Amino acid sequence: MTLADIFEINDPICIEPAIMDCADSEYTRFLLDGDYSAAKLLVDENEDPIAAAFLEEGGWTVTSFVFRPFSVEVLERIEALDGDIYQEERSNYLAALREYYCGEIVKEYPDVIEDNREGRYEMIESLFKSLNLRPGSEIKDGKSAGDGAGDCAAKPTAIDFCCGSGVATSVLRDFGYETLSFDYDAALISCGIQRKRLEPSRAMCLDGTRASDFCPKCNLGIGLMLGDITNFNADMWEDIIYELFELSEKTVISTATKPERERVAGWCSDAGRRYKITENDRDPIYDSWVCVSEE
Repeated sequence: MTLADIFEINDPICIEPAIMDCADSEYTRFLLDGDYSAAKLLVDENEDPIAAAFLEEGGWTVTSFVFRPFSVEVLERIEALDGDIYQEERSNYLAALREYYCGEIVKEYPDVIEDNREGRYEMIESLFKSLNLRPGSEIKDGKSAGDGAGDCAAKPTAIDFCCGSGVATSVLRDFGYETLSFDYDAALISCGIQRKRLEPSRAMCLDGTRASDFCPKCNLGIGLMLGDITNFNADMWEDIIYELFELSEKTVISTATKPERERVAGWCSDAGRRYKITENDRDPIYDSWVCVSEE
């Protein structure tokens, strides 16, 4: 299901250039400056407004309110245009929104270089098996990654932080997890989508320090091959790791060096999480040390 399907319109364009911009209320002001001839309001299963579409000379413009407050002024514009009201489950709309932005990313980065090396999938698969990450024990209350709903989910949920081109995501999905993945490098997201490791409806280009603004809580959080953690950038990585802790019941983090390992251990302690760090010889370049922590 696409945004076009949901609104029953052709070739919609989102006024927000990227999914992170959907949290910026400035785009509500931009929207209200437009000259429109028709409008549609989308509400979710609880009848809360989550998006709107406006017709102008160049076509349909869509704006989203899943990550920022809905505006009374927007409602007034829709009513003035005698706009129609549509209803869709919030989870379906979020999936369509992610798919739209992933499509834009692939258009922007059509030619990508494969960043995955031979055997990486098997290394991660073996690591996850050794950590007993097969679905089962991770489900507590049916949280659903991707929609934030409280309804019982059929699958355990996992978020792949800084997912790169999605190798770990593909392992988790093959294990049976419902995955949600993000990375700040749009070219890597494009690579993962084109290589079928990432699903467009379940991937985002996102700053990890703002993950909790765009992701629901999950059963399992993964942060593999985190970038070099140094004195210069430690504050940034600390913010990302705390977002990972905030969103996941269990987390798996891998680092390359002992100093990085010690930083992660300190952050686990500061967050009050139970943790265990083990040495990993499957991939000594990136995953030398693996930290598993729980709430």
